[in-house]
This record gives sequence, C-alpha cells and structure tokens, in this order.
Amino acid sequence: MGKIQRTKIGAKPASNGGAATPQYTVSDLLSQAQQAVDRFEFELALQFAVRALQLDNKSVPALDAAGSIEMELQLYNEAKEHFLESVRIQPNNGYSKFMYLGQLSEQLEAIEYFQQGVNLMVAERAAMPVDMTSGSAYLSLASKISSALCSMTDIYLTDCCFEPNAESQCETYLAQALQIEPITPEVYQTLASVRLSQQRVDEAKAALAQGLAIWLGSDPTAEDGPTPDYETRLALVKLLLETAMYDEAFTVLNGLIEENDQVPDTLYLFGWANYIAAEEVDEKAPNADEERREQLENAREALNACVKLWHLTESTDQPMLQHTQELLETITQVIGPEIEQEEVEGGEIEYEDDEDEEMN
Repeated sequence: MGKIQRTKIGAKPASNGGAATPQYTVSDLLSQAQQAVDRFEFELALQFAVRALQLDNKSVPALDAAGSIEMELQLYNEAKEHFLESVRIQPNNGYSKFMYLGQLSEQLEAIEYFQQGVNLMVAERAAMPVDMTSGSAYLSLASKISSALCSMTDIYLTDCCFEPNAESQCETYLAQALQIEPITPEVYQTLASVRLSQQRVDEAKAALAQGLAIWLGSDPTAEDGPTPDYETRLALVKLLLETAMYDEAFTVLNGLIEENDQVPDTLYLFGWANYIAAEEVDEKAPNADEERREQLENAREALNACVKLWHLTESTDQPMLQHTQELLETITQVIGPEIEQEEVEGGEIEYEDDEDEEMN
C-alpha cells in the first residue's frame, strides 16, 4: 500500500494555486442580465449578456438577450447582427427576434420579418387555451399579433405605398387584425389611416370613434390597460385633427399633457389645435373676437414652449420647428406681438406695453 500523503498546515493547494474561482454558466449570466434589466441598468445587463456569449457564442437565448438589451441602448447595428445570427441558428423558433428585425429593417424586408414573426405567434396562440382574463398570456400574444399587422399596414401606407399590391395588402392585414379578439384601439386607428388615404373620411371618423370608445376615460398608467402608449396617442391626435374631430383631439391632448408636458411634439400639436380652433370660431357668435384671441394666445403659449423644448431636447424634427415658427409669425400678425411680463413684488405680474412706455 502506498503512503497517505498529508498536506502540511499552511501549504497552498497545488490544483489552482488559491481559492476556487467561481464558475458561471450561460444561464447564470443571463439571469444576472435580466435582473439588471429589471433595474433599468442596461449597460451592466449588456456586460452579462456579452460574457454569456463569450462562453457560448451560439447560444440563442444569449444572442436574443444581447440584441434586446442593445435595442434599449440604441446600439441598432449590433442588435441586428445578434438577431440575424439567432435566426440563422433557429429560424423557426422565437417570434421576438423577428419583431425586432422588422423594426430594424425597411420596406419589403421589414414586411418579411414581421410576417415570419406573425406566423410563429399565430401558431403559438393556436396551441394555447383561450384565456380572456385581463393580463393573460393569451391576450398579450393577441395584442402583439395585432400590433405587427398594423406595422405591416403602415409600411404599405408609407415606404411601400407605390407597390402595385399596396392597397390590397393593407386590406388583407387589417382584415386579419379585425378577426383577433379583442380588437385593439391601434387596429381602429390604422384602419382610419387607410380610409383617409382612400378619401373615405366618414369611415375614417367611424373607425376613430370606435377606437376611442375602447380606452377613453381609462387610467393610462394601469398595467395591461386599454390605453394606447404615448406615441400612438400622439399619432391619433394628428388623425383627429385631420378629420376635424376637434373635441376628441383636445380630450386626448389634455391627457397627454397631464401625463407629460415636456414633449415638444405634444406642445406643437396642442398649439396647432388651438390655432385651428381659432380659425373655426363662428364669426356670428357673440364674443367671437375674444374667443378667437384667447385660442390664439393659448396656441402661442404652447408653440413658444415647443420651440424651447425642441432646442433643449436636441430634436431633429426640422419640419415641425419650421411649421411652429410659421404659426407663431401668423399669430403675431393677427393679434400683435406678445405682451412682455415682469414679475413685481408680491408675486403679481405687471404687463408692459407700448402705451406704458409712451407715458414714461
């Protein structure tokens, strides 16, 4: 028998030269990445995802995680590379990467990616038990399918509007979306856009009214509530103004401003809506001039705030800025320059105009 070798007290283990190095798996790292995402620490989350890919660069969960985090960080080229590699490895599994690729692509290529994602979602939903409970996975997936179909419709309305089958494709996608229960406000809003492009204004108004009936008056902060997101409601205001549904436009705008009054687009639309309202004042109505002036002053206040925020947020929407400035110039021509305001003792506002200057 060989002798039992005893380690001397204080001697270092020969195997690793010190304390054991913790070994992390891809799953461990992705779990850490998700926890960082939940804390909105996207840079840290990306570090975990990249480390997971260093362990296994063919891991589809790691590729998808890295891509989705890069989307949050606006690293769009890197995200697209990771999603494309994920598709190459598993082309028939995981609809989310196709939805992202649809967002990252243009024209018919985007349509193709969205369609692949829709096909996977429809198949997955067909295998699920019907559950119409608020917040259920079944309803969540239905909403994603509808949203993808609306995105495809929008592409044919804009980037691919000159394709010979553009109108028929819009009708096809909308017909599919209208068959998915429950019908979302976004579907009716997209339907209204299509009907407007076809000069069918009354049908567009009816679609907008149907969409508004679903969510108007609900809590916009409610999780899984029916209220569309902020950007969708901004687009809705434009449609409401285009169809002369002014009362509804102001209702939506007031909700947007209450939710966030630091968005240049919102203040621009609020100013524009007030400008239009001033033009619509009935000349024969009592106090018509006062009402028109009040609307134009409201418009000027909102449009001035829009210009300030446009610069503060470093917006790149030049057409919006140009239209805002044109509206401000027109308002000045109609009701004169803005009255300067000075703050005096007691917190009151002192108005200074040309007459006061002459008296001095």
